Amino acid sequence: MPTVCKMYAAAERRGKKPAIFYDQRGTFDELHLPQRAEGFSAYPLAATRNEKRIAQGVGRVSERMLVGLLTLLAVVTKLYRIGRRSSVSWDEAHFGKFGAKYINGTFYHDVHPPLAKMLVGLSEVLGGHNGTFDFKGGTEYPSFVNYSFMRQFNALFGIALTPMAYITCRQLRLPPAFATMAALFVTLDNAICVMSRFILLDAPLLAFTGLSALALSGLYRHRKQPFTEVWWQWLFGTGVALGLVASAKWVGMFAVALVGLFTIGELYELFCIPRLPVRLYVKHWAARIVALIVIPLCIYAMCFKIHFALLSRYDNSANFMPMGFQTKLRGNPISRQPYEIETGSAVRLQSHVSGTGYLHSHVHHYPLGSMRQQVTGYGYADANNLWNIERRAAAGTFDNAHDVSATAAPISGPIGHGDLIALHHNSTDTYLYADLGFEAPVSKQHREVSAVRAGGSEASRRNTLWRVEIVDPERRMDDGHLHPLGTPMRLHSVLGNCVLLSSGERLDKNWGWGQAEIACGSHGTLWTIERHINKKLDPIDLGRFMSSSFVRDFAVLNRQMWLTNNALIPDHDKHNVLESEPLSWPFMLYPMRMVGWDDKSIKYLEIGNPLLWWGSAFLCVLFPVQALYWLICWRRRMLAWRLPAFREYFEGAAILWTGWFLHYAPFFAMGRVTYLHHYLPALYFGILFMAYQIYHISSWYAAPRVMSSILYMAVAAVVFVFWWFSPLTYGWDQPISKLWGMEWMSTWPVYEDKLAL
Repeated sequence: MPTVCKMYAAAERRGKKPAIFYDQRGTFDELHLPQRAEGFSAYPLAATRNEKRIAQGVGRVSERMLVGLLTLLAVVTKLYRIGRRSSVSWDEAHFGKFGAKYINGTFYHDVHPPLAKMLVGLSEVLGGHNGTFDFKGGTEYPSFVNYSFMRQFNALFGIALTPMAYITCRQLRLPPAFATMAALFVTLDNAICVMSRFILLDAPLLAFTGLSALALSGLYRHRKQPFTEVWWQWLFGTGVALGLVASAKWVGMFAVALVGLFTIGELYELFCIPRLPVRLYVKHWAARIVALIVIPLCIYAMCFKIHFALLSRYDNSANFMPMGFQTKLRGNPISRQPYEIETGSAVRLQSHVSGTGYLHSHVHHYPLGSMRQQVTGYGYADANNLWNIERRAAAGTFDNAHDVSATAAPISGPIGHGDLIALHHNSTDTYLYADLGFEAPVSKQHREVSAVRAGGSEASRRNTLWRVEIVDPERRMDDGHLHPLGTPMRLHSVLGNCVLLSSGERLDKNWGWGQAEIACGSHGTLWTIERHINKKLDPIDLGRFMSSSFVRDFAVLNRQMWLTNNALIPDHDKHNVLESEPLSWPFMLYPMRMVGWDDKSIKYLEIGNPLLWWGSAFLCVLFPVQALYWLICWRRRMLAWRLPAFREYFEGAAILWTGWFLHYAPFFAMGRVTYLHHYLPALYFGILFMAYQIYHISSWYAAPRVMSSILYMAVAAVVFVFWWFSPLTYGWDQPISKLWGMEWMSTWPVYEDKLAL
C-alpha cells in the first residue's frame, strides 16, 4: 500500500493518471464485484478481462452444483467414522442428559437457553431413545440409545456452515473461486470438525452464528433497495437468525451486537440525508424495530415457552423458581402442606434472592464480630434449615414493640401480619438474633445476624423478636394470615431499622463454607415459607391457591441463568488443563484433550488447523493498523481509491472483522471459566475475513495467474494440514507415541500433559 500511495501522489503532481490503474469500462454486475467509478480502479494491478476470468475460475460449473459439491465434502468430513467411540464423551454427559429430560419431561436448570438442548432432545426422540439413559461420562452407550444418529443429527449443523460460508462471501462480492476457498477453509478446520461430531451445543451455535452472518451480508448487499420484497426477506431473515442464535447460547448475543452496530450505522447515514422525508425515516426505524428486536425476542421467549411445556415433572433444581410454577409440576413435594402457620409450626424459609437458598444455621461460630453461632443461607434442604415459629405478641395487642417481653410465653393460634415472633432453630436449640453492635462479617454496611442459645441471658433480649410483614400475597391467600408458598414476608427486628436480608455476598470458604451471608439492614429480603410441618394440622392441596405467570417464570429463570453463569469462576487448579485464557486462543497455545489419553482409548484432541488459526489471527490483528494507514492517506489526500469502491471493500471487511472482534474481545471482561471452544464463533468470522483479505490483497498486487497460484497453494496447504492432524480429529486408538509430528508447539498436550496436576 505505501507504493500505491506514492505512485498516485507522484502521478498527480505530473498531471497524469498513474499507470497502475486500469480503465474500468465494462460490465461488472455480471461479475458480482463492486461498482467502480469510471476511470480509476479500486483494485490496482488487475485487468478487467483477467479479473473476470479469475471471478469465473470455477469454469462453467453452475454455482448450485458447486455449493452441492462443497456440501458433500462437508458431509464426508463431518460424518466419517462418527460413531467410532461408543462411550459418552466429554460434554455429551451434560447435553445428552439434558436432551433426555425433554423425553421424560423432568425439569432441569442450566446456564444456556434451551433451543440447542431441545434440538439434542429432538435427535434423541428421532433416534428412538426412551429418556431413561443418564449419560454418565465414560459409560458405554446401551443398545437402545442410537448415539451415532444423535451425533449425525448434530453434525448437520456443522455441515451447514460450509454452504453458508460460500453464500456469505458471495454476498460480500467475492468471486466464486475465492468464495469456494473460504468455504473450504471452514470445512477443513479440525476444531470446527471435531466439535461438530459429538452431542454438544457448539455445532448449533456455529450454524446459527453463520446464518446470522449470512443474513446480515444479504441485508448489506441489498441495503440500497429498501422496502423491496428482497430487502424485506433479508431483513426478517436477519431477525429470525438473531432469535435462533440468542436462543442457542448467550454467546449469540454478540451476533445481535454485530447486527445492532450495522443497523445504527445505516440509520445514522439515513439521518444525514437532508432531503429524506421524516415519514420515510420513521418507517426505516419501525421496520428494523419489528424485524431486529421484536421478532428475535418473540423467538427467544417462544423457546422458553416450549421448554416449560415439555418439562412438567418436578426436580430439586426447580427450587429457585416461583412457588406457583413449582406447584404446577407433577410430583412436586410442596403442594400438600398444612394451610395455617401457627405457633409451634416448623418452617423452612426460602429467600427470594437467587443463590441464597434457605435460612440456615449450624454449630459453627463466626471467627469475628460477636463470635456467636453462624446464620447463613444454604442452597440445599436439610434439618438445619428448620425453624419453629413462636408468636410472642399478636398484632394490635401492643402499642410499642419495646414493651413486649422476649421471655413472654408463646401465644397459640395462626400467625398474621404485624405479629411479633421468635424463630427457634430446632437442631441447635438457639434463637435467631439481630445485633446492631456488630457489622456483618462480609458486607460491612449491614448488621450481624446470629443465633443464641435458648435459656441463656441473650435469648431473653428483644434482639430475638421479629415483626411479620406480609408482602403481596397470592390473591386467594390474602386473609392477613401467614401461609406456606403464597405469602411472602419481611422480618423486621424490633430494635429498629433492621430487616432480615440476604446480602448477596458469600462467607469465607475456610470458616463459612462459601454459604450465603445473612445480615440485617434497612432494605430487607423477602422470604417465603417453602416447607411447613405441623402434625396437629391436616395437609391440603395448596396448588389451587397458587397462580403462575409465564412472564414472571421467564424472568426468574433468565436471572438465575445469569447468576449461575457468573458463578462458574475459573478453577486455577485445572488452569490450562481444561480451561484456557482468551489471550491464548487465536494462537492455539493450549489445545484440549476431550477424552482420556490411555493407550487403549480412542483419543480426540480439540485442535484447530494451525494455518487457519494463526493466519486469521495475524490478519485480524493487523487490520486496525491497515485501517489507520488508510485513514492517514485519506487525510493527506494520498488515497489511491475512489470513495465508492473503497467503501465497498472496507464495509465488507469491517463486517467480518467486527464479527470476529465482538465474538472474541468480550471474553477478556468475563469472570467466568473459559474454554478453547468459546473461540469458535470468532474463528468463523476470522476465517471468512482471512479469505476476504487474501482475495483483495492479491488482486491489488498480483497478476491474475499469480492470484490463481495463491488460491491453489492456500487451499492445498490447508488440505494438507487438515489431513496431518486428522488422526486426532477422527480418533486415534493406538499409543500416542506412534503418532509422529503432532506437537508443533511445546505447550500442546499431545504426547504428555505438561500442566496436568
